[in-house]
Amino acid sequence: MDPAILFAVLMALLAYSCIAVGEVMMKKGISWLGWTGEKDGLYYRSRRLWLIGLILVNLYGIPSAVALRHLSAHVMGAFSGWVVVLLVCLSHRVLKEKLTRADRMYALLFVVGIVALNLLEKPVNDAVASFSVLAALSLLPLGLLSGGMSRGVSRRIRTIACGIAAGMSAGLMVIYLRLLVLEFRFSVLRYFESPWLYLYVFFALLSLVALQLAFKSGGMILTTSMKYSAAIITPFLGAVVVFSRPVNPWQWAAAALIVFAVIRLIPRSEAG
Repeated sequence: MDPAILFAVLMALLAYSCIAVGEVMMKKGISWLGWTGEKDGLYYRSRRLWLIGLILVNLYGIPSAVALRHLSAHVMGAFSGWVVVLLVCLSHRVLKEKLTRADRMYALLFVVGIVALNLLEKPVNDAVASFSVLAALSLLPLGLLSGGMSRGVSRRIRTIACGIAAGMSAGLMVIYLRLLVLEFRFSVLRYFESPWLYLYVFFALLSLVALQLAFKSGGMILTTSMKYSAAIITPFLGAVVVFSRPVNPWQWAAAALIVFAVIRLIPRSEAG
């Protein structure tokens, strides 16, 4: 494997490791949101933990931008499943929970899918082929969130809609960050000249809000299943309909393998 690609893969793993640790901290400290009564020590500890988690989640953008210099958006998006794999490993190492044969198998399947995806990837210069399609794809999570929060919607449907909206927003973040890196490389100050930066920030906030709403409405297993499936699939849709990039059937098969492995691992990660 090209050393530059290998370095990009390591940066992608670091980026999603920031998200894994950050999301755990935010979930542990979420009780400060909507707090009623006197603000005691627990309130301030929870808020501090949640804010540290938020910072970690947003630090993801730095190694992610480095990775996207050499990885396409749909390959980068597939690494989001690493969050779940890492949580399973942490529950074993830190919480001393038993790591089953099935856990090892699904983690291995995730790794196989990631390796296959990178080996099957051919160098192509990404460029937006259709701004109207990109706009339409960007409206989907907004529509899902709006529909999910409508009156009369069951808690399960609300959780599914908000979870998918959170995942699609995360996938769109990868697409917009890829566009920024392609256009300006690492001239960070020039990012402020581009609408892609503000769309990236908008979908970062939308993903955060949708995820918190999903957590409030339903269980973490259903929420994270929806989120990470959508976060992996959305950049693949972007590759086809936005960049008009050829994605062969074997790459779709690798993506399906990654989604399958992640969904099967989620109950273990949530148990920890």
